[in-house]
Amino acid sequence: MNRFKPPRTHKSFLLCLLIQNCMLVLLFSLLSSTAWAGSMRCGTNLITDNKRPGPSKAKVRRVCGAPYSESGNRWVYYKGRSVYRLRFSETSGLVSINREIER
Repeated sequence: MNRFKPPRTHKSFLLCLLIQNCMLVLLFSLLSSTAWAGSMRCGTNLITDNKRPGPSKAKVRRVCGAPYSESGNRWVYYKGRSVYRLRFSETSGLVSINREIER
Protein backbone atom coordinates (compact mmCIF):
# COMPACT_ATOMS: atom_id res chain seq x y z
CA MET A 1 0.00 0.00 0.00
CA ASN A 2 1.39 3.34 -1.07
CA ARG A 3 0.73 5.99 1.59
CA PHE A 4 1.40 9.68 1.43
CA LYS A 5 4.53 10.52 3.39
CA PRO A 6 5.07 14.13 4.37
CA PRO A 7 8.41 15.65 3.39
CA ARG A 8 11.10 15.38 6.00
CA THR A 9 11.78 19.09 6.35
CA HIS A 10 9.37 21.41 8.10
CA LYS A 11 9.48 24.08 5.35
CA SER A 12 8.68 21.68 2.54
CA PHE A 13 5.82 20.17 4.58
CA LEU A 14 4.30 23.63 5.11
CA LEU A 15 4.70 24.41 1.43
CA CYS A 16 2.93 21.17 0.52
CA LEU A 17 0.03 22.04 2.86
CA LEU A 18 -0.19 25.53 1.40
CA ILE A 19 -0.39 24.21 -2.14
CA GLN A 20 -3.09 21.69 -1.20
CA ASN A 21 -5.16 24.38 0.54
CA CYS A 22 -4.83 26.75 -2.44
CA MET A 23 -5.99 24.01 -4.79
CA LEU A 24 -9.03 23.31 -2.60
CA VAL A 25 -9.97 27.01 -2.44
CA LEU A 26 -9.66 27.29 -6.21
CA LEU A 27 -11.77 24.19 -6.76
CA PHE A 28 -14.55 25.36 -4.41
CA SER A 29 -14.61 28.85 -5.90
CA LEU A 30 -14.98 27.43 -9.42
CA LEU A 31 -17.74 25.07 -8.34
CA SER A 32 -19.66 27.73 -6.46
CA SER A 33 -19.56 30.22 -9.32
CA THR A 34 -20.85 27.71 -11.85
CA ALA A 35 -23.54 26.36 -9.55
CA TRP A 36 -25.27 29.75 -9.37
CA ALA A 37 -24.69 30.89 -12.92
CA GLY A 38 -28.30 30.44 -14.12
CA SER A 39 -30.30 30.89 -10.94
CA MET A 40 -31.56 33.57 -8.58
CA ARG A 41 -32.95 33.15 -5.08
CA CYS A 42 -36.06 35.12 -4.16
CA GLY A 43 -36.84 34.51 -0.51
CA THR A 44 -37.24 30.76 -0.21
CA ASN A 45 -37.84 30.28 -3.95
CA LEU A 46 -35.23 29.52 -6.57
CA ILE A 47 -35.73 30.84 -10.10
CA THR A 48 -33.65 28.98 -12.70
CA ASP A 49 -33.17 29.17 -16.44
CA ASN A 50 -32.50 25.46 -16.94
CA LYS A 51 -36.08 24.38 -17.73
CA ARG A 52 -37.83 24.78 -21.06
CA PRO A 53 -40.16 26.50 -21.16
CA GLY A 54 -38.79 28.77 -18.44
CA PRO A 55 -40.92 30.56 -15.87
CA SER A 56 -43.10 33.33 -17.27
CA LYS A 57 -42.62 37.03 -16.54
CA ALA A 58 -45.76 36.91 -14.38
CA LYS A 59 -44.38 34.07 -12.25
CA VAL A 60 -40.99 35.76 -11.78
CA ARG A 61 -42.72 39.03 -10.82
CA ARG A 62 -45.00 37.17 -8.39
CA VAL A 63 -42.11 35.33 -6.72
CA CYS A 64 -39.39 38.02 -6.84
CA GLY A 65 -41.36 41.25 -6.95
CA ALA A 66 -40.94 44.06 -9.45
CA PRO A 67 -37.51 44.32 -11.10
CA TYR A 68 -35.25 47.31 -10.48
CA SER A 69 -35.40 48.07 -14.18
CA GLU A 70 -37.42 46.59 -17.00
CA SER A 71 -36.73 47.09 -20.68
CA GLY A 72 -38.99 44.85 -22.72
CA ASN A 73 -37.63 41.33 -22.37
CA ARG A 74 -34.64 42.34 -20.21
CA TRP A 75 -35.05 42.76 -16.47
CA VAL A 76 -32.51 43.72 -13.79
CA TYR A 77 -32.63 42.80 -10.09
CA TYR A 78 -30.22 43.95 -7.37
CA LYS A 79 -29.79 41.55 -4.45
CA GLY A 80 -27.03 42.46 -2.00
CA ARG A 81 -23.84 42.95 -4.02
CA SER A 82 -25.18 40.89 -6.92
CA VAL A 83 -26.78 42.20 -10.10
CA TYR A 84 -29.01 39.70 -11.91
CA ARG A 85 -29.83 40.30 -15.56
CA LEU A 86 -32.79 38.24 -16.75
CA ARG A 87 -33.70 37.78 -20.40
CA PHE A 88 -37.14 36.57 -21.46
CA SER A 89 -38.58 35.24 -24.69
CA GLU A 90 -42.17 35.93 -25.69
CA THR A 91 -42.76 32.25 -26.44
CA SER A 92 -40.59 30.32 -23.97
CA GLY A 93 -40.46 32.49 -20.83
CA LEU A 94 -37.18 32.97 -18.97
CA VAL A 95 -34.22 32.24 -21.24
CA SER A 96 -31.17 33.26 -19.21
CA ILE A 97 -29.99 34.64 -15.88
CA ASN A 98 -26.60 36.34 -15.71
CA ARG A 99 -25.14 37.25 -12.31
CA GLU A 100 -22.50 39.92 -11.77
CA ILE A 101 -20.83 40.85 -8.50
CA GLU A 102 -20.51 44.56 -7.77
CA ARG A 103 -17.20 45.57 -6.30
